Amino acid sequence: MKTKAPWKTWSLVTLAIGVAVTWWWMSGRGEETSTVPTFSAARGPLQVSVLQGGEIRALRNVEIKSEIETPTKILSIIPEGYLVTEEDIKEGKVLVELDNSDLKARIQDHEIEFQTTVSNYIDADEGREIQRSENQSLIRDMKEVSSFALMDFEKYLGRELSARVLADAGLPSNIAALDKFVTILDTQANTPTDPALALNNKEATGEKKVPSTKGPIKTVKHDRIDFSPFLQQMGENGDGEAQQKLRQLEDELLLRRSELAVSKQKVEASERLSARSFISKAQLENDQVNFEKVTLAVKTAETQLDLFKKYEFSKQCALLLSEYRESLTKLERTVRANRSKMAQAETRFQTSKRRYEMELAKRENLDQQLKACTIRATQAGLVAYGDLDASSSYNYTNSIEEGASVRLRQSILTIPDMSQMGVHVKVHESQVKKVKIGQIALIRVDAEPGKVLQGRVAELALMPDSSSSRYTPNLKVYPCTVHIDGLHPWLKPGMNAKVEIIVDQLSDVVFVPVQSVEVEQDKHFCYIRNGTRLERRPIQTGVFNDEFIEIRGGLQPGEAVALSLPKKAVTDDAGPAALPGESTPGAPREKPAKSAPGKAKEVAAAGKAQPAS
Repeated sequence: MKTKAPWKTWSLVTLAIGVAVTWWWMSGRGEETSTVPTFSAARGPLQVSVLQGGEIRALRNVEIKSEIETPTKILSIIPEGYLVTEEDIKEGKVLVELDNSDLKARIQDHEIEFQTTVSNYIDADEGREIQRSENQSLIRDMKEVSSFALMDFEKYLGRELSARVLADAGLPSNIAALDKFVTILDTQANTPTDPALALNNKEATGEKKVPSTKGPIKTVKHDRIDFSPFLQQMGENGDGEAQQKLRQLEDELLLRRSELAVSKQKVEASERLSARSFISKAQLENDQVNFEKVTLAVKTAETQLDLFKKYEFSKQCALLLSEYRESLTKLERTVRANRSKMAQAETRFQTSKRRYEMELAKRENLDQQLKACTIRATQAGLVAYGDLDASSSYNYTNSIEEGASVRLRQSILTIPDMSQMGVHVKVHESQVKKVKIGQIALIRVDAEPGKVLQGRVAELALMPDSSSSRYTPNLKVYPCTVHIDGLHPWLKPGMNAKVEIIVDQLSDVVFVPVQSVEVEQDKHFCYIRNGTRLERRPIQTGVFNDEFIEIRGGLQPGEAVALSLPKKAVTDDAGPAALPGESTPGAPREKPAKSAPGKAKEVAAAGKAQPAS
């Protein structure tokens, strides 16, 4: 924009132009050039800007939306334009009241389901504890059985030798080791298996087998053991039944052998006495019979000792060890059965717990929706219906009034923050490359024609607005937001405004009005007044705004250029000249603003152009 010349200068220029026009009219010169207004090419500062129309909006809006999941009718609503004050916020003034009859019925129906869910949840929790107690009882019972089997094995073989045998067999060798073994199994029995963890391990290792719930339970070995060598390892001080049995058999054999020796001596003596007829033959036969009995008793003792060493000892050891192993195996089976039962109890508990949490969340949600049916004031400001940022067609379709239905997340009221205002504009794609974030902008509001506000470009979309291209596919505009500096209480959302974004500031250039330039085959021309004729001259142009264009060559300051193209310069096969900078040669040129000729005369009269204020 250029500053106006002083009033006196403007009067003189007006008078001179009037005299010149009167002279040309009175002289009867009917040439076409006399009717073409001109502009003297000026030198001075030129401000390059992008001018767009927009709408005043609050930069931050408090939107009150419906939080009811089902469509709900509006029973009452505060009038649009009502000013919510801090006093209204303190008193909790009701802005909107929605119909809650359907919600109350849903809450009553859900209360029955919720109580049933609570009962199942408590039952599953108690069932889990009962199952845990049963598992502990079963483990204790099996522990007693294993302890008795271990004591029987120790009793027969002896504590020291039995501990060595059990250690070699990989079994708990004493009561302390058995207690530790049972403690580990008891922990595993009451630790439910996590199917998700098992599946994750399966995916991590790439296995295709079904996840196992056995856990790290040590498997009891069932390898056969030869007990014959242990018989020789039992010392004289052995404390087991086997040692006592062996000692008894050996003592019995020794006694029988002693008796055999005595009986043999007696028979030999009886034979000598019988030969001399000192004793009767019957007495000799009686001694011989006793000798045979003792001989048989020795053989019997030897056989019993041999059977004990070869068979009975190993058999009894294997039998007692087998009973001990079987008790441990039953203990493992009990642990696995307990884990299975505990997993089922835990699954029932977790299912009941999740269902309880879902029903509790649903109950809280219904209560929250019931409270949301009454919307109270929480933000001071003017009340507007609907969404201020939405289009007018959208707000018309979703009208807000008493009796209207609103859906979930639909904006009912909007309370703008009047302390931070801005302008929403849409920049045409031909101008979007010039606009940068941070550029200064001048805002003129239609409601206050004499005021010019200042702001800065704060937001510029990277993609064109899809809503505008829906109806006009060839139109590509980019949404842009300009923040207005300062606080202006008279600004209201929805006011129309014109935004002039200053993109460049040239200090000393030659410029002419944009309507003085003709474009033909990507070349620019001007019609220069040469006496009573108009001379068509090629020129070099630069940047431009909505009124003036920079001349970089072909024209000198002070030369008069035609403000409109003469009729004789337009050929039959050529269309209207295009504006400089358009991509298509020969495209229609925008009509100049109505105020451009007047401003052109002002600049010509002043002799230079000034930047816009």
